[in-house]
Amino acid sequence: MSNLDVLFEPFSFGRGHKIAKNRIFMGPMTINQATEDGHITPWVKDWYRRRAEGGVGTIIGAAAFVSQNGRGWPNALGISDDSFTPGWAEIVQIAYEHGSLFGTQLFHGGAASPSSLLGHQAVSASEWADKDGEPARALSATEIETIIEEFANGARRSVEAGCDFVEIHGAHGYLVHQFWRREINHRTDEWGNPVAFPAAVTRAVRAAIGDSIPLLYRFSVHADVPDGTNTPVTPEELQRLLVTLEAAGVDTWDISCFRDSRRGYFGSDVLLPNWVRQFSTKPRIVAGNLVTPADTAEYLTDGHAEGAALAKALIVDANWVNKARQGKSAEIRAVEGDQWMSIFQGNDPGA
Repeated sequence: MSNLDVLFEPFSFGRGHKIAKNRIFMGPMTINQATEDGHITPWVKDWYRRRAEGGVGTIIGAAAFVSQNGRGWPNALGISDDSFTPGWAEIVQIAYEHGSLFGTQLFHGGAASPSSLLGHQAVSASEWADKDGEPARALSATEIETIIEEFANGARRSVEAGCDFVEIHGAHGYLVHQFWRREINHRTDEWGNPVAFPAAVTRAVRAAIGDSIPLLYRFSVHADVPDGTNTPVTPEELQRLLVTLEAAGVDTWDISCFRDSRRGYFGSDVLLPNWVRQFSTKPRIVAGNLVTPADTAEYLTDGHAEGAALAKALIVDANWVNKARQGKSAEIRAVEGDQWMSIFQGNDPGA
């Protein structure tokens, strides 16, 4: 058995009949190549086609805003009304043609949405601004219910497009994550419970996609900085989130460790996915600077995760998986500096 064979074992989501052909995921990466209002373009189709051709077992689509008021950056992908469904259906078909599974990631930027893009002030769980951001206003209870419905509608459109699964973006300091973070969420109503909004979104999405479609949930403990602290989350808070969301319908955890999947959490040397395993038996996908086939295989073999979500590695080499499978790891393009950022200028360094 090759030391890379673990990469090419099948992956089960814990629900439904779809089994991924390998344990490599294309992580949900920000791209700004949609139309101004968020529709799929030929560039986006080619982007996903190359990675599917390159052998990736599962593709998690880039964050798709469920509301025009939740856009996080210019030319982001959207799924905020039914006009978006045909474009996503084309992406699903592209993935299928090359044996890859595909699902959307549902997203709302909250306080991370710039007012210059929205044309008005951004919203969050409470009035809040991070050290580099603009002040956001607190959502009303009615607005919260509307956003929950928008997540459900995005999920419905995903299923109508033929997606194999749906993922909720609950990480990286965006709206769902903002409700979980106690230093942001100071509400005194029912939504002041840090798990209430994530759970309500999860229940609504589960109801929209039915009982047979896997539901993934991406989370991170700290905000969108690689050296962020664990505060205010504790192991007990993490356990509460996981247990609550499992009951609400989550099947698979997509754990974002930013640029360090081997970092210890909560003042220990225990990796975040191993903390998760203490509280949940659900399958774990891990993202966090897994770059080479050897390192990725070792991470999976050591039992830290059941699936690996690659980002930069697949940006710079769309054929990463095929090269690893063919014993050509030495031919995989190295991730060097910030060459991956050229996607924001409309280039595909992995082509």
